[in-house]
Amino acid sequence: MTKLNANSTPDRRRPTLAPTFSYFLKSACRKVPLIRNLLVVVMVLMSAGCGDVEWFPAYERLPTTPDEFSFPAKTGVAFNTTVTSDPITVAGLTADSSPISITGPVGSNSKYAINTAAATDAAGTVKNGDKVTVSHTSGNAAGITITSVLTIGNINGRFSSTTQTVTPPVFTPKTAPAGRVVDSDPVIISSVDGIPGTHVISIKDNLDSANALYSFDNTEFFTNITQTVPILNGRVLVLRNRTSATPGAVVTTTLTIDGVSSTFVLTTQ
Repeated sequence: MTKLNANSTPDRRRPTLAPTFSYFLKSACRKVPLIRNLLVVVMVLMSAGCGDVEWFPAYERLPTTPDEFSFPAKTGVAFNTTVTSDPITVAGLTADSSPISITGPVGSNSKYAINTAAATDAAGTVKNGDKVTVSHTSGNAAGITITSVLTIGNINGRFSSTTQTVTPPVFTPKTAPAGRVVDSDPVIISSVDGIPGTHVISIKDNLDSANALYSFDNTEFFTNITQTVPILNGRVLVLRNRTSATPGAVVTTTLTIDGVSSTFVLTTQ
């Protein structure tokens, strides 16, 4: 052990740093000027615009670019029918005309019509003030959505149609003696069930009587109340009415589900 004399002082030199920490400290110190210089260069370029380079060039609208447009969607349409959109009016062009074209799913027969001209799927041109509609063939089953895309210049507009949510049930006509209560043959409903409580069902007949009734799932509970039904797909439906007192008279019962109507015809013998 080293002894200190009265005139000696303790060694106050800092202890030696571990090699790994020392290396890290020196490396970081060497990088600080580089990072600082890079930041200065970036700030100079952004403020000066780097000569003739435009960092944020102004938007330049093409002469053939129209104002934005859209087509309201249509719902509850019948199966396999031609559906036509509401018209839009072309506006905002600074050129004399602009190219127009249409696309759609295979088999949809997507077309557009300008003013009173026949609908076409061939490319063409439009000008300011022209009225344009889009048409296509609806889906072949319940709840199918078809979308056609119309392009004018570099602007797209979509037109969509969705088929009715219920396949109309078919009821076989019947003949019975006068004043007889008659039930239809049971039918199984095919529907698209989405949000619970979306199916609205109602019933009436051509006599505006209270005899037109319906029942679900082969129960004995028949009603003529208009109601909202959460689930329909796969359920069994039966209609009931009474024949007229007049021989040969016809009583037509109309059942409506989500705007889709079906009839059950009773004829008095």
